[in-house]
Amino acid sequence: MKTSIPFIVWFAAVVCCIAAAYNGTAAEPRTNWATEAYQKNCEAVVNIQGDKIEESANPKESAKSYNGMGTGIVIDERGYIITNHHVVNGIQKIQVTTFDGKKYTGKLTGRDPETDLAIIKIDARKPLKPIAFGRSNDLMPGESCMAIGNPYGYAFSLTDGRISGINREVDVNETLVYRLAIQTNTEINPGNSGGPLININGEMIGINAAIRQGASGIAFAIPVDQVVEVAAKLISEVVEQNIALGMTLEQNEPKGTADSKHFDIVVLSVDSNSAAAAAGINKGDIITAVGNYPIHNILDVYRAFLDIKVNEDIGFSVRRGGETQELTAAFNRSKRRGTGTGTASAFVQKRGAADNVPPPRAATVSPKTAAKTMTTEELDDLAWDTLGIRYTPLTKEEYREEFPAFLKQFPDGGIRIESVRKGSPMAKGYVTQGDVIVGIHAWVTTSGDDVRFIANAWNSLDTESGKIRVAVFRDGKHYFAEVPVK
Repeated sequence: MKTSIPFIVWFAAVVCCIAAAYNGTAAEPRTNWATEAYQKNCEAVVNIQGDKIEESANPKESAKSYNGMGTGIVIDERGYIITNHHVVNGIQKIQVTTFDGKKYTGKLTGRDPETDLAIIKIDARKPLKPIAFGRSNDLMPGESCMAIGNPYGYAFSLTDGRISGINREVDVNETLVYRLAIQTNTEINPGNSGGPLININGEMIGINAAIRQGASGIAFAIPVDQVVEVAAKLISEVVEQNIALGMTLEQNEPKGTADSKHFDIVVLSVDSNSAAAAAGINKGDIITAVGNYPIHNILDVYRAFLDIKVNEDIGFSVRRGGETQELTAAFNRSKRRGTGTGTASAFVQKRGAADNVPPPRAATVSPKTAAKTMTTEELDDLAWDTLGIRYTPLTKEEYREEFPAFLKQFPDGGIRIESVRKGSPMAKGYVTQGDVIVGIHAWVTTSGDDVRFIANAWNSLDTESGKIRVAVFRDGKHYFAEVPVK
């Protein structure tokens, strides 16, 4: 018995060593920050596909159709998805595939070409999982990051890398500049556009948007703080088609907590006759909750209003003077009528005929009547002072010869821009010399009378976004410029 104990101990030790050696790799952890971040956010990513039509200016050439791919990010469980504007712009039918393989048709509900962001909506069969939002105000070169996307159609692919630089200004083309962009060496390929850039905490810090052509390991993302503000603006326009909020809000950094993951949402103003005023909401209040939604950023506020019915009571928590106030408001029906995101043919209509755009006060006056109050020269000077353009109307023959591919969609003609005043609304909307404009706001621009009419009405225009759409032809293609009214 004295010799058996050491033998047993020795035998057990050998067995343990063999087992450890055999299972050594299995005992090591297989997960890391990237696998955890992927598992946390993969269900908040969608694939986007659709056929795009590229018109040709040559009547002998037919329009070209090609399949475009991209990625989108769920920002609300009710099916609201954000992506790059260039991913969905011009798509005939937006096809969305969620992580569980379900396919939906997406509806474009808002877009901001200036920042290359857009929002689409799908009617999902069940609540979707939104992305986990982070912040981009404290990013550092050298941080690890990863992307989830649809490169070349390889669905829900993960790539990782590091942040290479911050606050980059990237000229994409003559009409689009990414400002304060995040530079990363994470592998980004066609199809990744619109997908999330994620940090080691599993939080979205940007939207992947572009790569440097001809370079290796140089990609750019739109910072998430900017994404949140633009998404909030676009969602607010959806909300205010239904209810009148009667207040303006601003997103600010919390005082003394610059590294906070949350913002302060401050009430800038309250309409005196609004439901917000009746509820006791004051200028300077900080909104901390709306209904069952805790508020972390300005997007949360407007998300909370998405399903609110007219005259339905909704609770507010606001911070005022260091104390929390509990308030209740019932919002009235909105008096605004949506401008929508319709096709070009729905956008450009005859003067005063647009039923989806609130016409200016001068819309009931014909161009000829309006012109009687000012000379033609004075009205042309007014167009220079307000819109910021000198122009020449195209004859019907010139227009038909130059733009045969667009006659079905834009049959009426247009004006050619001779010069654009620096700092004018058209200049801010990136309209340039040589462009042909076929529509401004709800009206066609086929003649000098049309432009003079619009110039005379310009100061009466009032839109939710503060911008109007201008239909432009350039280099054989058409697009919509977003032009500030004031």
